[in-house]
Formats: sequence, structure tokens, C-alpha cells
Amino acid sequence: PESIGSLTALKELDLFFNQLTATPESIGFVTGLQKLNLSANQLAAIPESIDSLTALQELGLSSNQLTAIPESIGSLTGLQELGLSSNQLTAMPESIGSLTGLQSLDLSDNQLTALPESIGSLSELQSLDLCWNQLTAMPESISSLTGLQSLDLSSNQLAAIPESIGSLSELQ
Repeated sequence: PESIGSLTALKELDLFFNQLTATPESIGFVTGLQKLNLSANQLAAIPESIDSLTALQELGLSSNQLTAIPESIGSLTGLQELGLSSNQLTAMPESIGSLTGLQSLDLSDNQLTALPESIGSLSELQSLDLCWNQLTAMPESISSLTGLQSLDLSSNQLAAIPESIGSLSELQ
């Protein structure tokens, strides 16, 4: 309900595996929220007010019906984990590059055909899962992810990977 916005002391909200079709705009008033799990629901959109959740460290939105991610996601600069697997995403916003504290990004099982160059700004990224998409190329900026330890590109439509991927010395 909209009244969820009055729970201003709430730190963690787990609504995993329900049948939610929407998230109230008032969620933006829960500014102390550090973990929000909305995975395995029926969400078709993320409320714009999510940009107010600047304390958020973990955001789970996997297994929904999302077709787009708002530019406002770039405001969540404290985010460390972002799960967006098993949706219907065809693109990621440039603002994803603002999430410089992100350590884990799961975009697997979507319909992505390309990634923004700004992905190279995710300097703290350790794990990037891009399997089961429709990627035809990787941005050159991928070589900037020097802390990357895990990279899954399986089940895409890649004909080549950038030569610069050889500079990712932490890959395991």
C-alpha cells in the first residue's frame, strides 16, 4: 500500500516471490532502506521515486516483466548488488555508469543487444553476468573493469570479443 512510505526506519524489505504488479511511489520515502528485494513478482515498471533510496546497497528485481530501467537508477550511488536477470530488458540506460560502487551486476536472461559505454565506469565491479542475451558486441570500455573476477558471456550472439579484454588480469 501507499502507506509503506511511512516506514521511514525500515532497513530491509523482502517481497520476493509474490504477485505484485506495481510498487507504490511512496517507496521513495523509505530513505533508510538498504536492501530491497522485489524479485519473482510481476512488475512491469520501477517507480521513478526509487531515485530517493540513496542508502540502498542491494536491489533485487530479477524474474519480473521489466522492459526498461529508468535513468534515475543512476542516483543509487551506494548500490553494491543489482539483480535484473530474467526480465525483458532490451537496453540499459547510460546512467548505469554512475553506480561506481557496484560489485555485482546480473543482467542474464534478458533481450539485451548492446551495453552502454558507461559500463566501463563501474570500477568496483567484480561479477558481471550477461549470459542468455542477444549481445552482438561488447563495448571497448569493458577493459576498464580491472577488478572484474567473473564474466559470463555465454549464450549470446557474439562474433568476437574486444582484444582489450586481455587487460582484465583479475578474471578467474
